[in-house]
Order: sequence, then C-alpha cells, then structure tokens
Amino acid sequence: MRPWPRRTLGLLTIVALVVATSQTARGYATLGSTWNSGSVTMHLQLTGGSGLADGSANFNAAFASAMSIWNQSLNRVQLVAVNPSTVAKGDGDLVNNVFFDSNYYGTRFGRDTLAITTRWTLGDTQRVEADVVFNSAFTFDSYRGNVRSSGVWDLRRVALHELGHVLGLDHPDEHGQNVSAQMNSILGNIDGLTADDISGVQSLYGSGVTGTITFPPRNEPNAFYQQLLGVYQNELRASQSATYVDAEGAVIWLTEYARQRVGQCSHATATSNTLNQITSNGGTLVCAATPAGPIPFPPRNEGLLFMNDLNTTYRDSLRRSLGSSFVDNEGAVVWVLEYLRYRLNGCTHGDATTKVFQQIRGQGIQPVCSA
Repeated sequence: MRPWPRRTLGLLTIVALVVATSQTARGYATLGSTWNSGSVTMHLQLTGGSGLADGSANFNAAFASAMSIWNQSLNRVQLVAVNPSTVAKGDGDLVNNVFFDSNYYGTRFGRDTLAITTRWTLGDTQRVEADVVFNSAFTFDSYRGNVRSSGVWDLRRVALHELGHVLGLDHPDEHGQNVSAQMNSILGNIDGLTADDISGVQSLYGSGVTGTITFPPRNEPNAFYQQLLGVYQNELRASQSATYVDAEGAVIWLTEYARQRVGQCSHATATSNTLNQITSNGGTLVCAATPAGPIPFPPRNEGLLFMNDLNTTYRDSLRRSLGSSFVDNEGAVVWVLEYLRYRLNGCTHGDATTKVFQQIRGQGIQPVCSA
C-alpha cells in the first residue's frame, strides 16, 4: 500500500501489505483526485472462488460485496459492477479492470504485496481510471474476523482497502495520523469500514445515508399522473401549459425530490441532489434517517421552486424541446406530492388516488390511512 512513482497522465500505483495491527485516534488522508459525479464502473474479472467461507458465490461476488459496502456511504458517485466482464485488460485505457495476475502490467509485485490499485488522472484532480490487480501468488478466501494465521487472505477486506484508493483515499498512517482505519498502510483484523474511512470518502463525495422510507414503485405514481391528466383535461377543462418536462419526468423527479426531503434534506440540498442525478447520474443517498411518526412533506412553494429548476434543467442541460401539458407545473407539484404523502402514510395506490381526486373536486383534505 505504499505509493509508487507517478507516470504519464498521473498513474499512481498503490500496494497492499496485510499484517495484524491495531490503531486508534483520528485523521483520514486523500490522494487529491476524485471522480466526476456519476457511476464508477468496475469490470470484475476475478476467476475462481467457489465455496468461499462467507457464502459468496465466487471472488467477483466478494469484490462486489465490498463495492456495496462503500456505496452505502457514497453520495455523488456510486460503484457499479460489470460481473463478470470480458472486456480487454489494459493500462491507461479508461476502463477499470479487476483481476488476478502474477504482475501488474509487466511490473513485479513486491514480496508481501497482495494487490495494487492504479490511478490515472487528468490534471492531477480528475480521476479517469483505476485498475485493481490481485497478486495470484497468494491464496484468497472471503471471511470475517481476524486475519488467518494460515496465510489465507480475506479478499473482501483487501478489496475494501483497494476500493478506498479507487475512490481517492490514501493511507492516514503515512500522513502522521494514528487512527483505526481500513485505509492504513498496514491492514489487519478490521474487516469493515471504520468511521474514519467513511469520513474520508464523504469529504470527497458528500455525506448522506441510505433512505429509510420506501417509496411506491415507479409505475404507480405514473399511473396516478395519467389519471390526473385526464381529470385536468376532461373535468377541469384546463388549457395546455408550456413545459420542457414530460409527464414521466415530472413524476420521477418530483418523487426523488420528495424522497430527499423526507430524508431530512433541505430544499437546496434536495434540489442539488436530484438535479445532479439527472445531469451526472449521481448518487441517491439522503441526508438523515426519517423520524418515526407521520411523514411530513415540503411546503408547496418549495416544491414549485424545484419544479421550475427542473424545467430549466430539461431545457438547458438535456436540450429537450418545448412541449405542453394539461397539468401545469404548480398542479404537478401539488398533486404528485399529495399523492405521495398519502402513499407514505399508509394508503394504497387506489386509496391515495381517490383521496387526491376528492381534494381536486372540492371535498377537502382527506385523512391519511395510518398515523
């Protein structure tokens, strides 16, 4: 896990040396480069590994498990696996390969080196490629707990460390820090991520947590919106309003904005997180766990501000053509959020749809289906 000399376009090789250790205190370190927002695709090509101790189907599955662990703490990026991948292996080809070999692109591994991660950057700050090469001279399994004295190494634990380098973390203990971390240059009995590892990666890509509230499947709010269009056209006799956002886009992104708000994000943060998903395929973490009890929703004026920003994003970033809809932006915000409020407070799709239409027809705000 010691850095090797930088090569053309900013290649940095990170070596993994694994022995037992314990450390405490504080302080992560970073490599100074990050990925653009969106997906970081890893092509998994680790052969073998059937019957692993932790139940993983093979070594690719164990590596993918390590990716999932990091994803729980990532916001603006997500690690995505192609498993298994048959893409050609190459250094400096802008493809992120993960594989076993007896060397890394013609360079010998160090005697105690279990794996390396390469780093290609543009301008020293934008990461564009990271290959993870495991040393085939060692024996691997996938297990939890202390490192085995038999010399059989935990591939998932090494993967966690190497993925930290992929994401832009360095070794805190080589930067004057004394900390319990998966990212230390000496890797031992820690078999997961520590608070310091998570703080480090969130300093690069933003903080967040996995949402604790389950929203309805996409087809149901879409079905509600199609009925809403019919009510506006046939009952309210509404004129068509100009918009750059199609019906499906309005539903999807109003739902995501609502999910961010229910996940304790401010209007500004929820807007930024949601629009970032549209323009950069960013992450989907929220800001905090939703408190117990009735689930609140954002005020209508903030939802409308988001919808206006969404319209601008569709026009300027996605270059969508101007269209029209019988449901204007304000109506979309009010009634999609109201439908979701009923759904998240115990109502079925049918009940929520009925209650929204009762409101539209002047029968007042209806009670939710659970406290």
